[in-house]
Amino acid sequence: MNGLRTSHAIAVAFSGVALALVLFGSIRTAIAILAIVIILLTWSLEALRVAIQTRPENRP
Repeated sequence: MNGLRTSHAIAVAFSGVALALVLFGSIRTAIAILAIVIILLTWSLEALRVAIQTRPENRP
């Protein structure tokens, strides 16, 4: 779970960088960073889903 927290913290930091880039006029770079953030968050949500489904107490 610590790895997922780290990935969320990185995503938040990258989102802040993308917002700063939008404010200061570098739209294309900001869009590229946001694409990376979306991929990172999608991966972490998938990892959380797998972790929840494979817990012993959730097995029939």
